[in-house]
Amino acid sequence: MALFEEEMDTSPMVSSLLSSLANYSNLPTGSKEHEEAENNEEGARPSKKPVKAPQLGTLIGVYLPCIQNIFGVILFLRMTWMVGVGGVFGSFIIVFMCCSTTMLTAISMSAIATNGVVPAGGSYYMISRSLGPEFGGAVGICFYLGTTFAGAMYILGCIEILLIYIVPQAAIFKIEGLEGPEAEEALLNNMRVYGTIVLSLMSLLVFVGVKYVNKLALVFLACVILSIVAVYAGVIKTAIDPPVFPVCLLGNRTLMSKGYDICAKVMDIDNETVTTKLWRTFCDSDSLNATCDEYFNNNNVTEIQGIPGVTSGILAENLFGNYLEKGMFLEKRGIASEADPDSPPPGSNRYVLADITSFFTLLVGIYFPSVTGIMAGSNRSGDLRDAQKSIPIGTIAAITTTSIVYMSTVILFGACIEGVVLRDKFGEGVNGNLVIGTLAWPSPWVIVFGSFFSTCGAGLQSLTGAPRLLQAISRDGIIPFLRVFGHGKANGEPTWALLLTTSICEIGILIASLDAVAPILSMFFLMCYMFVNLACALQTLLRTPNWRPRFKFYHWALSFLGMSLCLSLMFICSWYYAMVAMGIATCIYKYIEFCGAEKEWGDGIRGISLSAARFALMRLEEGPPHTKNWRPQMLVLVSVDAEQNVEQPRLLSLTNQLKAGKGLTIVGTSVKGTFLDNFTEAQRADQSLRKLMEMEKVKGFSQVVISSNLRDGTSHLIQVGGLGGLKHNSVMVSWPRNWKQPECHEQFRNFIEVVRETTVASLALLVPKNIASYPSNGERFTEGHIDVWWIVHDGGMLMLLPFLLRQHKVWRKCKMRIFTVAQMDDNSIQMKKDLITFLYHLRIDAVVEVVEMHDGDISAYTYEKTLVMEQRSQILKQMHLTKNEKEREIQSITDISRGSIRRKNPSALRSQHSADEGASVAEQTEDQVQLIHSKNPSTPASPTSPTSPTSPTSPAVPAGGATTWTDYKGAEKGKSPSEGNPEAGRDPFNMKPSQIDVRRMHTAMRLNEVIMKKSKEAKLVLLNMPGPPKNRNNRTNPMENAVYKDYPIFTDIQVIIFLGFGCLFAFFRLYGFGGMVFNLLTAAFSIQWAILVQGYFQFSHDGKIHLGVINLIYAEFACAVVLISFGAVLGKTSPLQLLIMALLEVPVFAVTEWAVLKYLKINDSGGSILIHLFACYFGLGVTFVLYRPHLNEGHAKANTSYQSDILSLIGTLFLWVFWPSFNSSLTLKGDDQHRAILHTFIGLSASTLTAFALSAMLNKNGKITISDIQNVTLAGGVTVGASVDMMITPAAAYALGMMGCTACMLGYKYLSPFLAQRFRIQDQCGIHNLHGLTGLISCAAGICAILMADEEMYGPSLYEIFSHRAPVEGDPKLHELQILIPGLQPGLGRTAREQALFQVAAVFSTIGVSTLGGILTGFVLKLPYLAPPSDVFCFDDQLFFEVPPDYDSPLKLNNIMTTDDSAA
Repeated sequence: MALFEEEMDTSPMVSSLLSSLANYSNLPTGSKEHEEAENNEEGARPSKKPVKAPQLGTLIGVYLPCIQNIFGVILFLRMTWMVGVGGVFGSFIIVFMCCSTTMLTAISMSAIATNGVVPAGGSYYMISRSLGPEFGGAVGICFYLGTTFAGAMYILGCIEILLIYIVPQAAIFKIEGLEGPEAEEALLNNMRVYGTIVLSLMSLLVFVGVKYVNKLALVFLACVILSIVAVYAGVIKTAIDPPVFPVCLLGNRTLMSKGYDICAKVMDIDNETVTTKLWRTFCDSDSLNATCDEYFNNNNVTEIQGIPGVTSGILAENLFGNYLEKGMFLEKRGIASEADPDSPPPGSNRYVLADITSFFTLLVGIYFPSVTGIMAGSNRSGDLRDAQKSIPIGTIAAITTTSIVYMSTVILFGACIEGVVLRDKFGEGVNGNLVIGTLAWPSPWVIVFGSFFSTCGAGLQSLTGAPRLLQAISRDGIIPFLRVFGHGKANGEPTWALLLTTSICEIGILIASLDAVAPILSMFFLMCYMFVNLACALQTLLRTPNWRPRFKFYHWALSFLGMSLCLSLMFICSWYYAMVAMGIATCIYKYIEFCGAEKEWGDGIRGISLSAARFALMRLEEGPPHTKNWRPQMLVLVSVDAEQNVEQPRLLSLTNQLKAGKGLTIVGTSVKGTFLDNFTEAQRADQSLRKLMEMEKVKGFSQVVISSNLRDGTSHLIQVGGLGGLKHNSVMVSWPRNWKQPECHEQFRNFIEVVRETTVASLALLVPKNIASYPSNGERFTEGHIDVWWIVHDGGMLMLLPFLLRQHKVWRKCKMRIFTVAQMDDNSIQMKKDLITFLYHLRIDAVVEVVEMHDGDISAYTYEKTLVMEQRSQILKQMHLTKNEKEREIQSITDISRGSIRRKNPSALRSQHSADEGASVAEQTEDQVQLIHSKNPSTPASPTSPTSPTSPTSPAVPAGGATTWTDYKGAEKGKSPSEGNPEAGRDPFNMKPSQIDVRRMHTAMRLNEVIMKKSKEAKLVLLNMPGPPKNRNNRTNPMENAVYKDYPIFTDIQVIIFLGFGCLFAFFRLYGFGGMVFNLLTAAFSIQWAILVQGYFQFSHDGKIHLGVINLIYAEFACAVVLISFGAVLGKTSPLQLLIMALLEVPVFAVTEWAVLKYLKINDSGGSILIHLFACYFGLGVTFVLYRPHLNEGHAKANTSYQSDILSLIGTLFLWVFWPSFNSSLTLKGDDQHRAILHTFIGLSASTLTAFALSAMLNKNGKITISDIQNVTLAGGVTVGASVDMMITPAAAYALGMMGCTACMLGYKYLSPFLAQRFRIQDQCGIHNLHGLTGLISCAAGICAILMADEEMYGPSLYEIFSHRAPVEGDPKLHELQILIPGLQPGLGRTAREQALFQVAAVFSTIGVSTLGGILTGFVLKLPYLAPPSDVFCFDDQLFFEVPPDYDSPLKLNNIMTTDDSAA
């Protein structure tokens, strides 16, 4: 064991542990103290043996006590009445529900009781140790109140038996002669007086000694058993010889037995008719001629048997309920009665009347106390030999026994007793006998005295158990104001608790009505049982490691069912009593939670809290929070001193004012060292943080990290703070103090790294400056302003911060002012209006002011300061100093520069300093330069940034603030300063500062001056600041520039535009210049015009068009549209007309493109819809309007030559070679672009081979026609365009190439002449064949590909290619896909069918808009001012160009040859 010597102090040996477990006593604490006190009273006797607790078994310890407590006053006094009013069926349902509730509760209680040793305390212990002190205390008090009111109910039952059935003449307030409310009030007063007397006697008996009560328990139990046996014996006797219990009825109304001697109106005595006592009750005299009650005259008197017997068949009559209003007559069913509704009401002392209004829920509330008492065994757990065995068996057996008795008596009462007798609560119709007593054998007095003694015993038991329960709760210390009741006599008797119990019980006595008290205690018992079931269910569902009950016949579903039944019965009995009981429990719960002593019992509520926390954290992982739910989740970074005390306590004050206890708050710090050596310091630091958080009322968590250096520790906190989705989104760190001093450079260096890391992590950074000047939580501002300088938009956080602060009492009375800065070209008035509207929609009240900043001259101060910075940087580079030497030189240069500035501009310096730690912009910039040079002297950088202006009265919080660094083009790493900058090597003092640095410094100075002027008196100034560069050395990787990815595609499209189209258009023998040159002119103009128009619609941000290579590619697509349309009017238009056509077509195309992509959101990577179809039908619309009838017959110059066909074929080759680049330029980089290139090439190859075959087949001579090769070979590139990036397989691409080629070939052969002759469409280049027909085929193929696309084919990449089919924002599937495809954006959730329909809509809308636009453009081009060529000069360069003399020699030669042939 020597290995474990050091652990012996905290970890005991196994042998000592086993010894303590073996000697464990299961006696309750109270019993031990009581026995020890008795021993002390009798004196110290060395020979006296210690008193042992009685070791009771299941029968004596659990079963019989439960039987005694369950059978009670309700069985004897209200059971028959409940059966009569509710009927056998309704009463059986009530009994079954209540017994089921107690049985399910007993099952749950058995599971809890057998899960380890159960000490004294019973149900209170089980609930408190299972659900925690809050629930335990609340339910314990409810159980105590229920037990106390049960005592009151038993006493009231005892008095009711005494005054009504045993000695009615003992009543102090006489009832004889009283009617209605007076009689009722007299009865209640008698109950109050005698109840108080009996309560006092019972309390005195309990106070004198509980042992006397225990000695009488067996007698009381015997009374209960004998009474029940007498009832069953009476039932058996009714089957053999029913007892004679006549009941007198007048009509169908039950008469009070004291109102008659004989059940008849008159009787014959010696042949003389004599009136009876009943006559005199209803008539005004004895004579037969007396005036009698009308109902008495109209109805006969009938005598029926009150207990007809179990074989009489009365059960059928009593099967259903007969609920009565208060004061209604007890009437027998099935007997005729004549009653005048207008007659005055008779006296209440003649008939048996209903004393209360009865209904089903009332019966439930009155009956439920008769099934309580199931906790009697668990309350005696300390006295049981084996509590884990006895409690389940005894309790369940007792409930089973009592349930059988209750359910059988319901049926037997209904089968034996007449209904009017059952409904006679107090036996007024059966000579004042107890109704159940009339059934008993051998005598009703057995029941009367048995029930009397049983109620007395139950009352004594309640007055004995309730104080001890209260004492147990008080000794636990969970309710501070009840601790006084934990004390008692020297022998442990709970004297003070008994006194309180007696006082509360007296409240029930003063209510005086058994029917009113029963629902009250039902509420408290039901609440207790409900939480027993809840405790079992929670422990089962949470599967806590220590939940191992020996009782195996339980299930969480049964516990939940029992809990649901308890809750339902509470509201069924009385919803307002239920609300009051729950309100009492809630108040006690909250009191214990806020004021009670803290207890840690390993309860289930803590387990459910952990489960709920885990569930909530998993839910937070499903997606980012919605904007409406966003609030600052703070990570507060503080530093500690050598004693591990927090150096910036006001940071936590500000956090409390900002958070108000809402959301997540983590207060973190780092301790320098190793975990093994510095763990104790970390614990001290954590305790210091917790103490300060408690003092500042910051609700959150503390976190301490041990790291080799503070920089890494802070970085670790930023990275790993929080858990799962519950992470911080904002970091608060104080502005570093004394950062200008050399010894504090490390602190400022760490601060700069925090700025950079929060920026990388996309966290908001809050930097309060002059934190020591901030108000504490106890201060109040009675007036003042919170100024917000809104310089750049930060998503609204800057507006949120003052709103959150003003929720706190410190800032509540401060007004909010918002300043925004306007430049020279801004409209200040409109800016103010817009800002006011913006604040109105944000529901923020604030004063708005727009500050105009003019670009004035740069001050000499700024220029000189910047120059000193640049000079110092160069000097340090050349000196090659060590780190320490460099810091000394930096300080000396800093002092010199400060002295110069002080001499030249002392006032400016004073205005920039705060009381504690203020610094001017220049000084801030200066030390930031020192920092970066210290880290990397070979790569100098010149940091500049505006800082927050501060003053002694207006500390500043730069919200999301950070400093920014600008690029400085210095020497590269490894080169000497003279190599990197020869000028600086020769004379660094004659250099000129960077104009960018000077401009930024000037802007910061001017902004600081404005802020100091406007916000001098503000209590708080908030402003946002720019972030730092994304990379630490402010350099970018040139290879990541878009030019390297997009420029090769751009050059390929350039070749298509200028060489491909240019050469292709040169196929007319006399229009070669026009085809190529006008192509160049139109293309150059179209590209420039498209950059502007498309830039406005697609690339405009902040009022500016952002240019890049991608803009040029988009502009060249627009240019391609114009050139395709140009092919329809080739040779028939002037250059001016072409420019006008481009001027009009580009905007129409840009608008169409923008609308289709923005609203229809289609897939068209190859441009089949937006380029080919649009260009084709726009050109056809133009040529339709520019129709020239004379050209239909053909034109002498509209033909080709050998040379022009070769040149045109060269253009075809350019287009063929570079067409894959055209189709793949806008597809996703990677697999999609790869597929686009392959599909385009395959389609072009297929169309080429098909073109050669069809050309030969369709030629009469079987020869190849060169015009077919020039155009039709390109058809495959168009037909695969709409589906070029989709998974259509190479075979499909080949088939599309063949289909496109065939359609194009047939179109040239047959469709173009047809359109010219019939529809006035003169398509010079056949664009309808090459772009229109093939474009339609391509669109159809694309729609088919979209309909067939699914995840089985594409996998997750389906939602990259068809981005609009991606799940919408918030869809759980989107989160799963984003894990597989990082960066995947939310889509519209379209189906394949929906996307296909949008494709169809795009086709028809594009064709319609382009045709209409082309027609309108044609009418514009038809204007005579645009110099269109005449029919004669069409297809001729001579009209617009200086041409060589022999340019038309091929034509002349051809004419000469034709003439010679003719002559021959």
